[in-house]
Amino acid sequence: MKIYRPLVVALLLLLLACPSLADERVFVPTEDWVPPVIDESVKDTEPWLLVLKIAQEEIGYTEGPLKDQSKYGEWYAGKRVAWCAEFLTWCVNEADTRYGTQMLRSIYPMYGKSKEGAPWFVARGRFVTDDDRIPVTHEKQWLVGDDHYLENNEYIPYPGDYLWISYYSPEKGTDHVAIVEGVSVDPDGELQVHVIEGNNPDKVQRNMYAVSYKLIYGYGTPVRRANTDVGLYDTCDDIFVYQSFLRRKGYLTEKGQYAKQISRKMVEAMRRYQKDNGLRTSGMLDLATRTFAENDPDFQAAVQEVFP
Repeated sequence: MKIYRPLVVALLLLLLACPSLADERVFVPTEDWVPPVIDESVKDTEPWLLVLKIAQEEIGYTEGPLKDQSKYGEWYAGKRVAWCAEFLTWCVNEADTRYGTQMLRSIYPMYGKSKEGAPWFVARGRFVTDDDRIPVTHEKQWLVGDDHYLENNEYIPYPGDYLWISYYSPEKGTDHVAIVEGVSVDPDGELQVHVIEGNNPDKVQRNMYAVSYKLIYGYGTPVRRANTDVGLYDTCDDIFVYQSFLRRKGYLTEKGQYAKQISRKMVEAMRRYQKDNGLRTSGMLDLATRTFAENDPDFQAAVQEVFP
C-alpha cells in the first residue's frame, strides 16, 4: 500500500489491543433500513466507503444491447464478459481517479475473473469465512480480539466488505461478488446483508442476503478483522510475521530472504517456542499462540516489519 497503508496498519494494531466489537453493533429493523449517505469526509479514515458511494451512483445501469455487454467489462477486458467483479473493480478505479485515493491493488484487488478475488484477500489476511473454516485450505479463523474460533455465520460484515457467493462448489471457488452496504435484522431476528451487485441478472441493483444464506462463500475486508491459523506449507503474508517473530526470539537462526511458505524446520522452531511457554505444541501460529505472542514487543515489531 501507499497512502493508506499507515491507516490500515494503525487499525490492525488497534484491533490487536482491543476486544471484538461485533457484539456492540446495533442493527435496525429491515423495514426501517436506509442506505448510508457517504461524502468525501471518509477519505482519510475509511476510504473504502468511497467505493460504495460510486457503486450507489451506478444503481440502475443495465447491460446491453447484447448479453454481457457493459462498460465495466469493456473497461476491464475490452470485450463482453460476465461483469460482477469488473463492476466492483471499475468502482475502485473510479474512486481512485475521482478522489485521489490509491486503493486498487492495495485495499482491493484488480480482478475480473470470478475465482481470483477471494484468494487475493486470503493471501493478505483479509478474508473472513462464512463457515467455521476457510474454503479449500480448511484453516480455522477467529475474529481479532476474540478468544474462540469462528462458528458458522458468526461474522457480521461491514459496509465496504466484498461478499462472495458460490453457487456450485466452494472447493472450486466463487461465482458471484457484491459489495456490502449495510446490515439489518428482520422480524424473525435474522440478520440481513444489504448489498449492491452487478450482473444479477443484467443490471446494477441492490439485493439482500441472510447472513445464514448457505451459498455465501465468505467476505473480503478492507482492513483485517480476523486472524487465521498459520502452519506447514502456508503461503499467506502472515508467514513473514511467523518467521520474523521466531527469528527475533532466537528460535530461527538462518538469515537472508524470507521463505515463501512455512517449512518443517520453521514448524519445529515454533514448537520449541510453544513448549517453552506452556502452549500446545501445534507448530502453528494458532489462536492460543498468537493471543499469547501479541503481548510480546517482539511480535509487535514483527508485524511492523512485515506491514511497515
